[in-house]
Amino acid sequence: MLSIIIPSYRRRDTLVRVLDAYGRQRPADIDFEVLVVDDGSDDGTAEMLAARRSDRFVLRFARQENAGPAKARNRALAMARGDIVLFTGDDIEPTPDLLAQHLEGHRLLADVHAAVLGLTCWHPQAETTATMRHIDGPGAQQFSYHFFKDGTEYDFRHLYTSNVSLYRELLDREPEAFSTDFPAAAFEDAELGFRLARHGLRIVYRASAVAYHHHHYEAPGFFARQRRCGAMGAILYRQRPELRGYLDLEILENLATHLAVNGLPAVTSQQLEQWEGEALRLANFYDPLPFSATDRLLAPLFRYAYLRGLSEALYAPHLAVGMGAGLYDHLLRPAIDDFVKTLKHQGLPVVRPA
Repeated sequence: MLSIIIPSYRRRDTLVRVLDAYGRQRPADIDFEVLVVDDGSDDGTAEMLAARRSDRFVLRFARQENAGPAKARNRALAMARGDIVLFTGDDIEPTPDLLAQHLEGHRLLADVHAAVLGLTCWHPQAETTATMRHIDGPGAQQFSYHFFKDGTEYDFRHLYTSNVSLYRELLDREPEAFSTDFPAAAFEDAELGFRLARHGLRIVYRASAVAYHHHHYEAPGFFARQRRCGAMGAILYRQRPELRGYLDLEILENLATHLAVNGLPAVTSQQLEQWEGEALRLANFYDPLPFSATDRLLAPLFRYAYLRGLSEALYAPHLAVGMGAGLYDHLLRPAIDDFVKTLKHQGLPVVRPA
């Protein structure tokens, strides 16, 4: 039996689409349940779940005060009855054979330590922005599928809870499950993956286990998301300092040393926000357009956002602002200058902040 675990927050309409798609899973003899934990939504999610019925699967749900996806997944895991658990999301629509592909993956691997990682991609009919193509493409800030090969094994960092299945027997070796120290969706899955790796976790990519991601992103929204990721990265660093090498901390430590020797720059947080606005306006203007050079701006923009969030969580506010100015000079200013030169060379408009 399969247990499908879905934490949900304020995505009622998308969740309806997701549940409808689980009702179309084939073949018909696959036995599965769907467990949804409503993480304090105020959009009618709880009422929809209470009224919903399915002839195809058992649907069970619970509701909690808003506490983040880690706690919601743990709540659902405590309710789950399946031998295999599939972690996914309320904006992840399964293709009709998703569950069959996961089960076949486990059959072929025949290893209780193996996780089957499926492909999460934008829906074929989605109107993608440059940001969406970048973060799932060469930028890989959301997923690294762009670089994956089917059937290859990947490390704990790729326990993507958008589309990954594991044996319950392996999960039970870490009874804490997801650490609830993480209030937002970032690094909480990798941290569990790190602990499970000590019990032999293998993550094997199965490209045929496809699910569609319904989440429209433009540059400002993903910039904010990356800033939250930085804050979650600080939590991971405090919990697991041995993982510092994965967190891009060296650039911050070098900046902190530089500022200790040379003093803080005369920059306010308001000025820093204005500078960030210049890059965001440029990126947002070109987001809807098929302009490949936008990648050269988005990569440093989103790295900057992550490092800003990380520095704000690790350092005092006045020092974090100084570090932000240093990050801007090191990462964003050259990228903006290069992007503007490219625009001018091609006779394209340059959008400046108001």
